[in-house]
Order: sequence, then structure tokens, then C-alpha cells
Amino acid sequence: MKNKRGIHNLISKFITKGKAMKTVKLILEYDGSNYMGWQIQKHGKTIQGTVKEALEKILHHEVTLKGASRTDAGVHAFGQVAVFKTTRKISPLKIQKALNGLLPPDIKVISAEEVPETFDPRKNAKGKTYLYRIFNRQVASPFEYKRAWFMPQKLNVETLEESLSFFKGTHDFTTFSKLSKDENRNPVRTIDEITVSAKEHTIEIRITGRSFLRHMIRVIVATAVETARGKLSVSKIPGMFNAKSRTAAPFLAPPEGLYLVKVYYDNYPFP
Repeated sequence: MKNKRGIHNLISKFITKGKAMKTVKLILEYDGSNYMGWQIQKHGKTIQGTVKEALEKILHHEVTLKGASRTDAGVHAFGQVAVFKTTRKISPLKIQKALNGLLPPDIKVISAEEVPETFDPRKNAKGKTYLYRIFNRQVASPFEYKRAWFMPQKLNVETLEESLSFFKGTHDFTTFSKLSKDENRNPVRTIDEITVSAKEHTIEIRITGRSFLRHMIRVIVATAVETARGKLSVSKIPGMFNAKSRTAAPFLAPPEGLYLVKVYYDNYPFP
């Protein structure tokens, strides 16, 4: 296996030698229900691995595919951004069409364009919008299966909005994220906008911020839902921030309700 990989790398180097390298940016839409998340894992099917495999069939060389967000298992996307480099003289449009012909029905490339070689989908991102969907009625819907959090208890939307308002602005989100002991990351994050809309049985929460910690949105939503179903007082939220401990907010919304909507590279914060 190692010998085959080594030969493949040598072929790739031979192909790229003396040819101009270009960087291609993809915007991907996917249903993450059948995947172990974005990032390639040792075991299990991933979005990154599936797209990378298809790209290598088209380009006939090894590809490094880098994404803007490492969406977790079961999380969906309307606007995941990814880039790769190639020396092949194939237009981004043709790459897009070829990819969509090879990719499974639950992953599609919405657009493809050439960008400067210095473009980094993660480091250059100025902000992101995520959507969380809740299906709120006594009986589940087969059309919302694995696409929304089924919540049979009646939720008070006004209380939901009130509790979510505490999360706007700049805060230490240690309580509302998953940070391992060996993870040296700044827990301070800024949320610029939170909106809530309710139509019939569906509640949609949109959260826009500069960057997010792991599980941050799912913990925020789950905490707000606890208040909306009368299990947690809204007045407790400031103290939960001050605790700076994950045990102070032991809630986690399921991944199937979460969608990466958009990654911003310009015009952020909003004009």
C-alpha cells in the first residue's frame, strides 16, 4: 500500500513539474446524515474524503482538499467552502460538472472558481452563519427525519428569543463549547447576530459570528431550548457564563438540525 502511494506521489510530481499551479475554490452543499463529518477519519465515510476521491479521478493526481469548517457527523451544509490546487488545464466549470457527475446525490458542488494561490478557506474567513432547525409538534415528520431536531414538547418562542439574546456579543464561551484539556484555544468569541423565526411547526435559529468553538452552536441552542420548555430559568444564563465550566450547561442539541449556511470573506461585519 505504501509503495503504491509512493509511486502515486512520484507521478503527481512528474505531472506538475514545469506546469502552472492554480487554486480552485468550491462551494459545496450536502446532507451530512450518512457521513462522519467533513474531515477525513481513519474509519468511516466523510465529506472531505468523498470529494477528494472524486477529484483525484478527474484530475489523475493526488489532491489536498481544505475546508472552511470541520462540520461534525450528521451536520449539513448549504455553503461549505473548500479549495484544492491543480496543474490540469481544466476549467473550474468543467471540474464542477465532472464532480457532480461522480459525487453521490447527497453532495453537490454549487460553484467552482479559480482564486489566488494564497486563499485559505479557514484563515481568510471573516465570519460564518449557521442555521439550526427544530421541528416542534407532538408527532414527528418523515420529511424532517435527520434534517431537524424533533421536539414533541411545546416550545415558547418568546422565551427562546429572550434566552438567545444573552449569547450576542463577545463572551468567554467555555461553558458553551467542547474544549479538551490539551486544547489551547482562546474561548472568547463574538456573535454578531441571532434571529429566530417560527412558521407552523418549524423553528429556525440563525447565528452569525466571527468564529465558533466546537459544539458551541449546539450547546447554545440546547440551553435556549431548555428555557423554552420551562426546564431552565432564563435568569440562570449569566451565571452559566461566569462558571466557565462545561458542566454548568450539560446540554447538546443533536447534529441533524445544524446547517452551515454561509462563510463570509468580504463585507463582514455586515455593512
